[in-house]
Amino acid sequence: MTGNIFFAAAAFTLAVVIWLMLPRIASRRDLTKMTPAEHGWYAKRVFPLMLLFAAFATAGSLAGQWGWP
Repeated sequence: MTGNIFFAAAAFTLAVVIWLMLPRIASRRDLTKMTPAEHGWYAKRVFPLMLLFAAFATAGSLAGQWGWP
């Protein structure tokens, strides 16, 4: 049960990441011409969310081994 909750949290976090990235990527023709400010925007918002996604997914997959119900 706990593993399923962690997997749901991971899926929700991934949906937020895609929701943040998709409008910016879809509005650009050439992603290599992004400004440093745009790269900073991604670094400040997307990378911590992806780390949180990885933490939730890891906790969800190891919940059974850790003895969580």
